[in-house]
Amino acid sequence: MTTKKRKYRKPSYTAALRMARIAFELPGHPFGWPLDAIRRELGISDRTLKRYLAAARDTLVDRLGRPYFVLVANGQPKLRLSPSQTPLQSSAFQLVSLHFTLTVLKFLEGTVLEKGVEELWDRFSKSLPAYERADLRTLDRKFYSISYAPKDYRGLNHLLDPIIRGLVREYRLRIEYLSGLVHEVDPYTLVAYRGGLYLIGKTHINGTITTLAVERMRRVELLPGEGGGFRKFAYPASFRPERYTEGAFGIMVEGEEPVEVELLVKNRETESYLRARSLHPSQRFIRRRGKTVLTMKVRGTTELRNWILGFGPWLQVLKPAALRQEVCALLSRAARNYRA
Repeated sequence: MTTKKRKYRKPSYTAALRMARIAFELPGHPFGWPLDAIRRELGISDRTLKRYLAAARDTLVDRLGRPYFVLVANGQPKLRLSPSQTPLQSSAFQLVSLHFTLTVLKFLEGTVLEKGVEELWDRFSKSLPAYERADLRTLDRKFYSISYAPKDYRGLNHLLDPIIRGLVREYRLRIEYLSGLVHEVDPYTLVAYRGGLYLIGKTHINGTITTLAVERMRRVELLPGEGGGFRKFAYPASFRPERYTEGAFGIMVEGEEPVEVELLVKNRETESYLRARSLHPSQRFIRRRGKTVLTMKVRGTTELRNWILGFGPWLQVLKPAALRQEVCALLSRAARNYRA
């Protein structure tokens, strides 16, 4: 049985220029160039692009027969350089991505975490060509992040250093809290949340998973082991931080049961603001008698209550009754501060 060799339409001058443009511009898309975007950029049909890609698969190869680019079909189809064609040095695009991530984590300035990332930044930036380093000189002005009420961790390296060592090496920690309570903790996860750092782990006070705010720790030390060194623990294979925080509106949710929350949105501006944000995995906007109601099923209402208070008259709690009464009482007390 013979297999017919696939025939392609003879490439035209215009087609060659388009394929050359794809090849030249592809290195500028290190995470892939979506096929939809290529079609729009070149003004061609889906059929024409498929014909280009089929021809390139057989002809645009290196001397070892490896393709110049590959099609990635996971999710949105994208074209990207094949691993054999990717430059070994760090790309400027990757360095910019790292820089912007650092601006988001600006509240870690002056800590051992910042120093570690700075060393990584220096190593990556030195691997770039001189002309690319020159283009990156003003990144601190081109990418900027404003944190909301970030906590200050400068001067807390004496806490962060043993926490990081305990997390990485799986050493048990002794943590003295500002309240005077002393925990022996198996550290599981360090969480960055709204400009703050929180340690999730198993406390041996009652054998439960707990969340401890780093800035509220007075002292942290690695517990010594019986035969020397430090006391090890077995990191549980089943622990996942996303499961522990699932359903939470906030970070402190120990022992909280899920509750159904309904909030009446009082004006269009507030509705537009809320719809543009991912507030909670369970959030839904429903229309009821011509009005918009935001519903959620959350664990922990303390941070939810404070968030609702920030909207003043533009959000009304419909349920649960306990949260409605609590918000009502706090707003009444706040109003008394402004009475003549």
